[in-house]
Amino acid sequence: MEILNNRQVFCEEGAAGKLPEILKTQKLKKPFFVVFDQENPICLTIEKSMKEAGLIPAAYSVRSEPDLHVINKGRDLYLEKGCDCVVALGGGSVLDAAKAIGMLTTNGGMVEEYQMNEKEVTEICPLLISIPTTSGTGAEATKVSVVKNNYNKLKKSLYHTNMIADIVILDPELTLSLNSRITAATGMDALSHAIESYVSRNANTFSEMYSLQAVRLIGESLVDCCSEAPDLDARKKMMLGSYFGGCSLTAGIGIAHIMAQPIGAMLNIPHGDACSILLPTSMEVNKESCLSKYADIARALGAASTDKSEKENAEAGIEKVKEIRARIGAPEALSPYLPEKVDMEEVLETIARTTGHITCNPREVSRELLIEAFEMSR
Repeated sequence: MEILNNRQVFCEEGAAGKLPEILKTQKLKKPFFVVFDQENPICLTIEKSMKEAGLIPAAYSVRSEPDLHVINKGRDLYLEKGCDCVVALGGGSVLDAAKAIGMLTTNGGMVEEYQMNEKEVTEICPLLISIPTTSGTGAEATKVSVVKNNYNKLKKSLYHTNMIADIVILDPELTLSLNSRITAATGMDALSHAIESYVSRNANTFSEMYSLQAVRLIGESLVDCCSEAPDLDARKKMMLGSYFGGCSLTAGIGIAHIMAQPIGAMLNIPHGDACSILLPTSMEVNKESCLSKYADIARALGAASTDKSEKENAEAGIEKVKEIRARIGAPEALSPYLPEKVDMEEVLETIARTTGHITCNPREVSRELLIEAFEMSR
């Protein structure tokens, strides 16, 4: 059983204001400040707070899903500026980029060597502080960095325990300006982390605790977060649910993610949208392999009944996930993204090259299962 946690987590309204004090306590002065947009008011405010405290941040924008060039360029800039730590402020793409950039500064080489050639991470990374501005990826809690490969078009992960953030700041105020579209997509990603990790073959007492709490919190808050006037309490629940979902990922994920990552890259589907489409399908195809666990999920979502069988409750849980998806307006099918003709062999090959190493789905992953799930998700 692997238990992997951040060293410190701050969770409260206004927690981002603690950043300068945290850096000074760590005796750090020159943070490499990885952000989603240097000109965004949130980024400017936090950068200003660091400068006013006598710190010397070097800002670097990651405006889309990171690729090899973004990571390698970030490494070069970190070294050029003589930075002594990394601060990441943004969604999953920013947090993932920051992990990989920091790792390269002490381990050397190019990011593609770690992604494709299994080059080992051997050195401790610079201190990393992750501050999520979305509630979905759970990247602040994981050791994984997902990177687009510019040469083979794959979106593939690299990971190591040294890459997990040392300090996490969860400030729900940072998510209040998110539009409902992004909130829905990231929320479905978080829900898929929680559900897939709970039914994973590698699930354990530690991961299951986080998984179910994440399901409960997300189930209670996601619909409200996507409303016209979401309240701060719902945003806080959603942020914690996303974080707990990230903590639960030590158990691994299942077929929804096994398919969402490579298919999303192939068809230019945002990751959260791909998870939204594939999560209920994954539950349908896996149902018979873990009825009692899906019944637990139904209970966490408030969809179970004591007078129903485990199978009936499991099915009620699947319907509840579909209901949440519909209420927040998240996508339900692959068809709007598909070309006129789909090369199924190319789809299967891409899945095999990108996520074929994942073996913790509750039902054994086979060619037939992948095709069945794809067809059900059209």
